[in-house]
Amino acid sequence: MATPTKRAYDSEKRVARAATEREVMRDRVVRAATKLFLERGYRATTVSDIAQEAGVALQSVYNAGSSKVELLHLVVDAAVAGDSRDVMLVDRPDFAALADLDDPPHQVEVLAGLIAATMERLAPIWRTYREAAAADPAARDYMLAAHRRRYETFGQLVATIDPAALRRSPEHSLDCVWSTGSIDVFLLFRDVLGWTPTQYADWLRTSLTDQLLAERGA
Repeated sequence: MATPTKRAYDSEKRVARAATEREVMRDRVVRAATKLFLERGYRATTVSDIAQEAGVALQSVYNAGSSKVELLHLVVDAAVAGDSRDVMLVDRPDFAALADLDDPPHQVEVLAGLIAATMERLAPIWRTYREAAAADPAARDYMLAAHRRRYETFGQLVATIDPAALRRSPEHSLDCVWSTGSIDVFLLFRDVLGWTPTQYADWLRTSLTDQLLAERGA
């Protein structure tokens, strides 16, 4: 007869295995949705198309996202984070490491690099997001919520910088990062001026340093 300790251990293994299977299925669905949204656009893609592309049952797709707009939201989140894991951006190692740095110029340099890399991943799907928001009120609400979450996330990142090193208040600094490091600014430079990723990353690093940090010794 299994002991209580053995039963508890087996239960934990089943829970862990189920969580892993859900994560794998979610990633499969998000990858399929990403491919179709980029190839066909939002309106021309159906949830059934995504299920067929992923090679899973329709219910499996709805288990990942309850609607087409939520699936698009998951795709955008995956582009921002770099994968489809359900982990907050500020809890991911690259962003969490900012708090461990004690040199504000280095923190701003790292932050600019992270934003630049995120913009490169996000740009392709952002056009689809705009298309969806123009046609679907739910998608528009998701987009606005995404902007607000980004504001909150940047607030947590700016809070890791010593306030004494900032040129202005933390609130003003947050507004600068949120606006300067936005997807809309990135697309202006890339699509209108034809900037390369290196040009944008260099500009962002210099701009954020100038905007955020007081001159040393001032």
